[in-house]
Amino acid sequence: MNVQRIASAVLGLALTGSVAACSSGGDGGGSNDGKVTITVQGLPPKTAPAARKSFQTQIAAFEKANPTITVKATDASWDAQTFAAKLAGGRAETVITVPLTEPQGLIARHQVKDLTSELKSWPQYDEYNPKLLAPNKDAATGKVYGLTAPVGSYSMGLVYNRALFAKAGLDPDKPPTTWDELRQAAKAIHDKTGKVGYAETTTNNTGGWHLTSETYSRGGTMEKKQGERYVPAFTGQPTKDALQLLHDMRFVDNSMGSNQLQNQQDVWRRFGAGEVGMFLDGPSAVVPIVQQFGGRLEDFGAGALPQDGGNATQLGGSAFMVNARATQAEAAAGVKWILFKYVKPYYEPEAAAAQAKTQSADPKNLIGVPEVAGFSDAVQQKVAAARKPYVNVPQANFRPYVEDNAKLELMPEPPVAAQKVYAALDPVVQAVLTKKDADPAALLDKAAEQMAVELEQAK
Repeated sequence: MNVQRIASAVLGLALTGSVAACSSGGDGGGSNDGKVTITVQGLPPKTAPAARKSFQTQIAAFEKANPTITVKATDASWDAQTFAAKLAGGRAETVITVPLTEPQGLIARHQVKDLTSELKSWPQYDEYNPKLLAPNKDAATGKVYGLTAPVGSYSMGLVYNRALFAKAGLDPDKPPTTWDELRQAAKAIHDKTGKVGYAETTTNNTGGWHLTSETYSRGGTMEKKQGERYVPAFTGQPTKDALQLLHDMRFVDNSMGSNQLQNQQDVWRRFGAGEVGMFLDGPSAVVPIVQQFGGRLEDFGAGALPQDGGNATQLGGSAFMVNARATQAEAAAGVKWILFKYVKPYYEPEAAAAQAKTQSADPKNLIGVPEVAGFSDAVQQKVAAARKPYVNVPQANFRPYVEDNAKLELMPEPPVAAQKVYAALDPVVQAVLTKKDADPAALLDKAAEQMAVELEQAK
């Protein structure tokens, strides 16, 4: 998962804000009278007063239901440059929220708490989607260190402009499902509307992030286990084919425009302005596009990640974990908070309806954006029915994503040093899109040499 996605998409769901520090578990969080105080991330900033008030209301409801627990919230969010130091220095919160690139490293460094017993005592544990548990498990021991909650979770898909599809003579209800079809659609959009048919992100680790999904869709992978360590695996044909397609769309079809050095927010901004036909992301990207960049919600749709033999897509989202410094009492309280705040509205219809009703008080909130299912179809249907009166997102526009992505295997982010993998591949994607004579194979070999050293050090 890309870092910007944490900062923007999660904020759009009223979960997080700017960075702050607070002391955590083991430093006076518990007491002899059975009461415990925990600190949690996620308080929206003062610039989002409605979301901030909603969060505080939820804290009050939680404390009423759990009178021995006090929750102190900060507006902290994960930051690649400062988070490790916060954890090491004992300044991180009890309950932390991190992108799915991070759990395996945190587990290996013993920086997060084993929550196996607390989670297995949760009645719905055995019903929870195992794909959402997997990124938070220690593969060797099977112990569970956190939850990937449905809120904000996604599988990589194709976000597209339905209005531009119609102008280009394409069916807005049938987005491309293969990479060849995507290439044809991108060219049609460019040729018939003058807009960018397909935009790719290439900076701030987003180039490598997208290239990972594109590799998965072709049956490849980014890392493989060799003995007791992981080694780069992105020099194979699937990744080369992904890069060759980007090169051909850029220099043969001219369907990607001239600006190729852009991050996720750059693409969101251009897409919101109607200048881009398609790009890769989860459907929750429409939240910042509408809320921050003025996009027209009714123009947008989402489809499955295009495929070429892989039948797979990338799982993304946030992991909710507990600081290793927490006491057992704090850990138990932290799990109760995680389940109450981030999971209960996805299996209990009454909680789902209450959450949606609260969100609907602010017309800027988008209700009904698809997320990865946390529970069975039967549970999902009951929850969807409870939310239905408050849904303001056109569900038909996201039908291709919901129906087709559900058929694909959910692949995790690279298990070791994922952000470094993405960073090493950014220059590769940039070169392929800016230099007509770029050699994808040579560029990948060079990146693999760099990552071999990183993975050896991270073992």
